[in-house]
Amino acid sequence: MVQARALRKEALGLLEKLVRESPADAPEMPEALLRLGELEWEEARERFLRAFADWERLPADRRGEPPRPDYSRPRSRILRVLREHKTFRDYDLALYVDGFLATEEGKLDEALTRFDKIIEWFPESRFVPDAHMARAEYEFTKDAPDYETAYREYEQVLRYRDSELYDLALFKSAWTLWRLGKPDEAARRFLTVFKTTADGAPARRDRGEIDELQNEALKNLVAVFAEDEKNRADDMHRFLVQAGGEKFAGRIVLALAKAFYEQAHYERGIEAYRLLLRLEPASPEAYRYALEIARGHSTLEAWPKLEQDYRWILEEYVAPPPGRKAARRSAWVSAQTPETLARARRAVEKQLREDAVSLHAKAQADKVSRAEFEGAARLYVVYLGRFANTPEAYEISFNLAEIYYYHLGKPAEAAEAYLAAVEKRPDGELSRTALYNALNALEAARAAEFEARRKANEKQIETELDKKLTQAMELYVRTYPNDAQVPELLFRQGKLYYDYGVFDVAVRQWGLLLEKYPKHEKAAIAGELVLDSFNKSEDYENIEVWARRLKTAPAFQTPAQQARLDALIVGAVFKQGERLSANGEHARAAEAYLRAAREFPKDERAAKALVNAEIAAKRAGDLGKLATAADLLAKQYRARPEAAEGLWIAATTHQEVGLFAEAARYNATIADAFPSYPKHRDAAFNAVLLFTTVGDHAGAIRAGESFRKRYGRDEAAEEVTFLMGKAHENAGKKREAAALYDRYAKTARTPSGQIEALVRLASVSDGERAKSAALERAVQIYAQRKKALDERGRYFAAKARYMQGQVHLARFDAIAIEGDVQKLKQRLKQKSELLKKAAEAFLATAEIGVAEWTTASLYQIGYTYEAFAKALLDSPPPPKLGEEEKELYRQSIEEFVIPIEERSLEAYESGWQKAVELGIFNSWTAKMRAALGRLNAEMYPPLKEIGFELRSRKALTLPGLIEAPRRAKAGGSETYVIPVERPEGEDDAKGKAKAASGAEP
Repeated sequence: MVQARALRKEALGLLEKLVRESPADAPEMPEALLRLGELEWEEARERFLRAFADWERLPADRRGEPPRPDYSRPRSRILRVLREHKTFRDYDLALYVDGFLATEEGKLDEALTRFDKIIEWFPESRFVPDAHMARAEYEFTKDAPDYETAYREYEQVLRYRDSELYDLALFKSAWTLWRLGKPDEAARRFLTVFKTTADGAPARRDRGEIDELQNEALKNLVAVFAEDEKNRADDMHRFLVQAGGEKFAGRIVLALAKAFYEQAHYERGIEAYRLLLRLEPASPEAYRYALEIARGHSTLEAWPKLEQDYRWILEEYVAPPPGRKAARRSAWVSAQTPETLARARRAVEKQLREDAVSLHAKAQADKVSRAEFEGAARLYVVYLGRFANTPEAYEISFNLAEIYYYHLGKPAEAAEAYLAAVEKRPDGELSRTALYNALNALEAARAAEFEARRKANEKQIETELDKKLTQAMELYVRTYPNDAQVPELLFRQGKLYYDYGVFDVAVRQWGLLLEKYPKHEKAAIAGELVLDSFNKSEDYENIEVWARRLKTAPAFQTPAQQARLDALIVGAVFKQGERLSANGEHARAAEAYLRAAREFPKDERAAKALVNAEIAAKRAGDLGKLATAADLLAKQYRARPEAAEGLWIAATTHQEVGLFAEAARYNATIADAFPSYPKHRDAAFNAVLLFTTVGDHAGAIRAGESFRKRYGRDEAAEEVTFLMGKAHENAGKKREAAALYDRYAKTARTPSGQIEALVRLASVSDGERAKSAALERAVQIYAQRKKALDERGRYFAAKARYMQGQVHLARFDAIAIEGDVQKLKQRLKQKSELLKKAAEAFLATAEIGVAEWTTASLYQIGYTYEAFAKALLDSPPPPKLGEEEKELYRQSIEEFVIPIEERSLEAYESGWQKAVELGIFNSWTAKMRAALGRLNAEMYPPLKEIGFELRSRKALTLPGLIEAPRRAKAGGSETYVIPVERPEGEDDAKGKAKAASGAEP
């Protein structure tokens, strides 16, 4: 700057010397004067600016008139040019400079004279646009503006598109049109200014001027539309579309929205911001426009709309929390950068919080507006719905609770908000007040519920508020244990519940008092009320729990009080079991009964509890619990009548699901230890049967001997004897089995029993004579007493006859055809006689009419003849015979065999026809049909060739032992189904025993 001044001073000196020393008409004189005037103007302007700055620095009360520019000296130089050098080539420049300086001095008339001469004398001058612009500005800014004349002058400037003044003239012409009452034309021209400066103006003007002009054009365009109260944002948009300015719609509508807000036209401003969001939905600034909508509704005090705004803003412009499941991300959120989303979240959080707090403050100041408190509460709720984890959420929760509690009469909601604040910052400065207020609010809310149900004549029940009150009270006690008000508060709350008949909650409150403040003066009273509540309450689980806790309370340590609590616990457990069973929760019921018996084994009801546990476990399908209860009964309560009943339940249950070994053990225990039990005889019988079934031979024999000793004349004694014999057989003790069968055959009470014993005796006899003698006795008894036999007797009589046939067959097989030729005839005769006896025995078997042995006998007859024939055919001729003799021998044998084969075929045919007639299809009938296929394939083709197959079936036996519970695919124990209980006297085990003994041993 100093150097510039020095250079300017030097130039001034040189030019002054040139002007002073040169002739007046020198050719270079006008140029020198003009340059000298310009330098003197710069110096004069600099002095003016310094003087004006000094004037501004003075205090207002010490300022005089502001300094004015003095350009007389530079103007004198230019005036000399204008007077003395009219032919100067830059005369128009001199006129323009003098006009400009006159304008700066405020001498507008002189300035206009200079500009008029430029227009008149120099129509092609480059300063013509400037001259018209000066004339237009004069008309536009004078005290009584002539907008029409100004408009015409601006239009003249617009003829020069390359002029630097073109944009400004365009803008000012739009302004004059507006002032002339032509808003539509003015708006279009303002838009043209905006478009022109945006597209091509930088080539003519610097960026700062362009921006300023754009802003002015935008401002005035908006002002044109805002002036008419009928105009809305949509009207502006339609205009822009029609005028080709749609690409500037966002910026223009934003300016319009701001203008509406500045003019307090908030409804129109809100519409403009909504339009802006439709025009630029993905703009990074969209969240700001949305917040402006909320600000408008806040200013209008439209609280419901304000709440809706923030809910919408949070959904559309704030990214969902990272941990929220299936959180929807709006299109705007998905399109923004993390930085933009962070800015949006901060801005929304801040404005929402400030709006909520401001409305709360306004409501407190106004004091009477419930709508304002409700609006503030709703805004707090919206805030906490998204920003619950911010540090500010602590106070927001507390503020919300205060509104609910003190202004809206919503104690339940207040308590929830208070507790939320405590949870966020347990050691916060507001937390103790919040927790205490929460207790009072919950108590008030619960009292209101009680009173409402009382008026409606409805039963008082425990509600969700009770849990919250208990939890809040426990938290207060833990956090502020030394607060002197706590015991009184606990007692008061318990009394509230007690008075309205909700005893379990009352017990919880008083129990807390007894636990935390056992020596307080209210503890003894609370304890008595707890005991009274136990008598009235039906929440048996809580009765048990709190009775146990009271056992450790100092106020209940006397023996009488302890015994009283024990009785309450047992009684409560029984009630729990009854209720759980009634509700179908049998597993839990069983556990409850077991718990009572284990914990109080000396209680009078312990044995009964174990029986109940078995019943519940049976219904639940839990064999483990059932066995545990039964074992406890057998071990600790044999002297109690309930023990036998419990063991019987265990025995029958295990038997029903196929666990015969366990069932046998329980039955044996009943048989040994409870002789007076009404079902002792059934248990003793079942023990024999089940031990036999599972192969516990020693157990079966021992149980059988016990049964026969006590029930020797019982109708089941016979069955027990045979079961014992079978046990001896299975154990490989045939001699003992034979002795048992022989004794019983002599003492059996029925002919059927005698026959069965003899048949079983024959089965285990080693010698043929003993076997034959036993069978002969059995057949004799059958012949003598056949009408007195039952089905079982006929079965074993038929078997006896069949076994006789087998004896004859054994003798038949023992005689070989081969041997001495001379004795061949004798041997054949013997075989024929034995074959005849066997056939007679088998025919006699069939006559008895037992299906199994009938088919077996008929088959054996045919098979015997067929086997005899085959043996003859297969026997080689004597070696001493010649070839011819051997051939004659074979022919003789074949002739002898033919009638035997015919008898075999006849036997098979008659047997098959008899089986078909009786509908008997078993292994024997299958063998007969196969034999017919061998002997007469034409009449009886093999069944497989014609697509048939016979399957055998015999009497059903007991199922095999199930060694463990059935297993599901996952590996766990599969639930079994407990059969329906049978009427008294109907014994499942006995039926199974009959089925077992009815099978072939």
